Amino acid sequence: MAVIAMGLLVLSNRAFPNEFAHEHVIHLKGTTNTRDIGGYQNGDMHTLRWGQIIRSDNLSRLTAGDFQKLEKIGLKTVIDLRTQKEHDQSPTAWTGDNPPRFFHFPVGDSDNDWFTAQRKMMKRNRFTQEQALEHMIEGYRTFAEEGTSSYHKLMEVVLDESNWPVLIHCSAGKDRSGIAVALILEALGVDRETIMEEYLLTNEISRIEEKAVFLSKESRNSSRGNRFSKGTPASAWLPIVGVDARMLKAFYVTVDEKYGSMDEYLTELGADREARGALAASLTMAQPRLAMVK
Repeated sequence: MAVIAMGLLVLSNRAFPNEFAHEHVIHLKGTTNTRDIGGYQNGDMHTLRWGQIIRSDNLSRLTAGDFQKLEKIGLKTVIDLRTQKEHDQSPTAWTGDNPPRFFHFPVGDSDNDWFTAQRKMMKRNRFTQEQALEHMIEGYRTFAEEGTSSYHKLMEVVLDESNWPVLIHCSAGKDRSGIAVALILEALGVDRETIMEEYLLTNEISRIEEKAVFLSKESRNSSRGNRFSKGTPASAWLPIVGVDARMLKAFYVTVDEKYGSMDEYLTELGADREARGALAASLTMAQPRLAMVK
C-alpha cells in the first residue's frame, strides 16, 4: 500500500488514465482515485451534498489544470493522512491561485511493525494473493488501533462547516482515506451496505487490474538472476492496489473489540450524537417530494 504507492505515482496518468464516466469520479490527470462522496442517502433519507467531501490519492503529481479544477470546486481544506516519510518524499506543492489550508494527520508510522512487515514482503518479492490480503487485513486492524488520534483530528476539521469543501487523501486513496470516509458516512447515519459500496468503488475506477499486471512485470524484472524468486503474480498484487470488503470489515471488528461499538468509537473521535446530528443537518439535504401525477 504505502510502499508501492510511491512506485505507482508514475502510473497515475501515463499508464492508467482515468476513463471511467462515473458520477462520483473527479477526473484529474495527476491522480487515479479522486471522487466526490456526495449523493449518498442516510437513514433519514437525506442526501449528502455534492462537492463538500472529496477523497483522493497522492496529490504530488497534480497538474496546473488539476489545481484549477479543485479550486473551481471551491476547495478550502486538504487533510493528508500519509506517514511523515510519505509526506516528506512526495510533498504537495500547490501552484494554483487560491491554495487550500493543509492539515497533516499521519495514520500510522512508517517504522511500525506493519509497515516494516510490508517492506520485508516487497523485498522478498514472492508472496501469494492470500498472504497479501492477510497483510492488508492486519493493516486495517493496525489503523483502528493506532489511528484514533489522527481520525479524531480529522473529525474535528470535518465537523466545522467553515472548512468545507474538504479533500482527504493518503498515498493510494483507498485505505486510510477509505476508513476516514467510512467514519464520516457512519457519523451521518449512512447504512453500512452503502458505505461498503462506496468503499469498493476504488476497484471500479482506479483500474487495479492494469496496475497489478504492471507491478507483476516489475517484480519479475527485479527477480532476474534470483533462483529463489520468479516475482509475484498479478493476482497477488490485487489486495495491495485495490480493496476487499474483508479489509474494511476487519476495521469494524477491531473497533467493536476495542471500543464496544461504532457509536462509542465516534464519540471517542469527538463526534458524539449531538455533533453527528449537527453534521447531518448541515451536510445533507432533504430530497424534494415529487408531485403525484394523476
